[in-house]
Amino acid sequence: MLVPSTLKIYNASAGSGKTFFLVKNYLYVLLKSSYPDEFRRVLALTFTKKSSEEMKKRILQCLKEFSNQIVKKEYSSLFDHLVKDLKLTKHQLYERSKKILSAILHDFSSFSKNTSTIDKFTYNIIRSFVSNREVYLEMDTKRFLLKIIENLLYRLKNSEKWSNILVQFSLEKLKKGKNWDIRKELLKIAHLMLEENNFFPIKKIKSFSLENFIQLKKTLIKRTKKFEKKCEIQGEKFFLFLIKTSIQKNSFIHSDLPRLFQKLQMRNIFLNPFNERLEKYIQKKIFYKCSLQKHQKILIEKNKDEILSLYEKTKSIYKKNISYYLLDKLFLKNISILSIIHEIEKEFHFMKKEKKILLNVELNKILYERITRGTFPKIYERIGMQYKHYFIDEFQDISFLQWNNIKILVENALSENGSAMIVGDPKQSIYRWRGGDAKQFINICYSKSINYKKKLKRLETNFRSYEEIVHFNNFLYQSISKIFNSIIYKNIYQDSKQKTFKKPGGYVEINFLSSLENKNYKEYIYFKIKNKIKKLLEQKYVLSDIAILVRNNKEGRFLSEKLVEDGINVNTSVSLLIKNHLEIQIIINLFYILANPHCYQKRVILIFMLLKNKFIRTKKKDHDFIMKIIFLPLDIFLKKILSKDSLSLNKLYNKSIYNISEEIIESFGLLNKQNTASIYSFLDFVYRSMKSVGNSIVDFLDYWESKKEKESIIISDHKNAIRVMTIHKSKGLQFPVVILPFTDWNLYSKNQVGIWMDVNPHLYHGLNSVYLEIEPYFKRIKHDKNIRNIYEDYLSNTVFDNINLLYVSTTRSIEQLFLFSKIENEKSVSFYIKNFLREKKIWNEKKYKYSFGKEEKNY
Repeated sequence: MLVPSTLKIYNASAGSGKTFFLVKNYLYVLLKSSYPDEFRRVLALTFTKKSSEEMKKRILQCLKEFSNQIVKKEYSSLFDHLVKDLKLTKHQLYERSKKILSAILHDFSSFSKNTSTIDKFTYNIIRSFVSNREVYLEMDTKRFLLKIIENLLYRLKNSEKWSNILVQFSLEKLKKGKNWDIRKELLKIAHLMLEENNFFPIKKIKSFSLENFIQLKKTLIKRTKKFEKKCEIQGEKFFLFLIKTSIQKNSFIHSDLPRLFQKLQMRNIFLNPFNERLEKYIQKKIFYKCSLQKHQKILIEKNKDEILSLYEKTKSIYKKNISYYLLDKLFLKNISILSIIHEIEKEFHFMKKEKKILLNVELNKILYERITRGTFPKIYERIGMQYKHYFIDEFQDISFLQWNNIKILVENALSENGSAMIVGDPKQSIYRWRGGDAKQFINICYSKSINYKKKLKRLETNFRSYEEIVHFNNFLYQSISKIFNSIIYKNIYQDSKQKTFKKPGGYVEINFLSSLENKNYKEYIYFKIKNKIKKLLEQKYVLSDIAILVRNNKEGRFLSEKLVEDGINVNTSVSLLIKNHLEIQIIINLFYILANPHCYQKRVILIFMLLKNKFIRTKKKDHDFIMKIIFLPLDIFLKKILSKDSLSLNKLYNKSIYNISEEIIESFGLLNKQNTASIYSFLDFVYRSMKSVGNSIVDFLDYWESKKEKESIIISDHKNAIRVMTIHKSKGLQFPVVILPFTDWNLYSKNQVGIWMDVNPHLYHGLNSVYLEIEPYFKRIKHDKNIRNIYEDYLSNTVFDNINLLYVSTTRSIEQLFLFSKIENEKSVSFYIKNFLREKKIWNEKKYKYSFGKEEKNY
């Protein structure tokens, strides 16, 4: 009987040489074997394509170097380690490397396939068992869902049953002061159905028919009204009692008691009407004001026991029913729109079958369902026989379904004397929205398994950053660890301290902006960054040494466009939308006017743009000038808005849209050094559009409206350029200098977040979980522990995710790190940076700049 092998788990903090470590262990497996094609039995799974390509590149580079008689200095350390660990001679390792490299090059497709992303691995398995092999992978989920909703509304509006439900839902939205158009809500539900985090509850809800939902809604309304009526009766009892006993309402201290029963009488019971101050007086049996008239005091004293009894009975009724009531009320807010899930599911199946597609976001679910049904795809048996060694990278970002789909294979390999290695860092878990959860990594580290042994090791040395940056991050995140109520999250950051790797030097600078500077915050940040870039260039850095990391694409677009305008080369992963540029807006508005000469609204918009940006100069007041020319015939209108007679209707007749665009650009003098990229990108779009929609201005404008949110500036890939990217895109990368321009993003998202809450299925017609949307007022619901726990868990996870984003961003730099933040924002990550400075005893309310180390280039 084979003894199960050990699952090796490595907790690898930022800069700890994780990729090097993976490559070293991968090479160990290959070089240990006497078979040159051992790579065919090794499966290495990464989270991103970038990571898999980097791993393949490094493996091949190492084997190539080891195949030389003389190993280069940068590879000699790894070479010597492998010689020692494998107990081989240098010549033996050299010979094996040559044979392995030759075998890989002769079967490169197997090597490439076996070092891939988890998504690609899952897709290949699914392709092996789907009935129709002519199936395509759809990556653009949003476009697919928009089409689903469009088709669904068209179909349902002709159904009397459904049209009534949709109208009712729209009216409910209007009553709450929200947009009546339900497209947005339907799109949200469609997204909800595809997200992995909702897989299990949605699966149950899909089996619910419209009739099931109608019956459940009736039950919930009946139950909530019954409880509200009970509360109303208690409120009425109290006021009838006052009339009967001649006790005046204003006799009670702070009027708390009458206010309580008034809320009950009015059915205003969602937020706890029983306040702490009243409870304290009730306990002491103090009801009335000290200044009360004597006969009123006597009346209250005489009826004290009855008042207490009524209060306690009312409180008992409230406490007994409030948890169910809150859940029912919260679920009722979403039940109407959830009832359409069944219909969306029908449309999903119809469109996927018609278009012969699979959605990228549903691959893990398809495979999981096949496995849990007990009907393992045959390919799983072949994979179990083929692969003996598994390497899984970025485990903290892997979803529950992804891990469960792979776990079977890993456990099988370990049971047959194979090997498995998992690498992750819970501090870099930033993909919760797509199923990634740091707790899964923690769980696999510390939970016991009967199928295999485990060995946990922490990679503690930071090989990336210079000492000052490592020390700064150590102190910062030790300080931040104290904020977490969750023991798991607290321990993750308490244990985050890293050792340095003989790299003295480094520089960290924190800049705060006062409220006076906050008026033009983004512009001021850019001004500061531009000066910082100038100073870095004086220190002999080059532009390609510098990376600017932002929280979202909007921030990235702003900074990239400003840099481009100032003639600074930029390589960016964010999309610089051409629709945001003034010159493009002028061209598009003119197209609208040409297509519809009597659209005076577009004329007004165009004139305002031209006046504001000095394309038109007039001595008249803006309003007078507009009124003078707005209703003129189109040809005369064009002459009035141009300083010279270069654009006329005659010139535009019988010309292509492309030529018209060129005429407009020339007539208004739109092209200059700063906007070359946006103008030429727009002209490229016009040229492409003509192939799709022809030469009609009306058709072009429709095409523009459908594409403008994706059309971006074409920027050539400069070798020497500043990189602007989101923090998510920067994960796994490193740069000599990192600038964080807006280190003050809010810890709590303004977007509504939905959660699923476990419930008693007997109370919800078989449903075992209900969907609730987290609302700001949840923090005031302190009388129900279930809602409170859910809200506190949501807050804890949100703070953890945002601190992880901060961690990823501050650990990318090698030599210098610069942070910029508002000083006043107390609900942002900057609050914890200030708190860290307070703990270091260097915080000063009047000081806006803090630095660690020396600001110089580290050679």
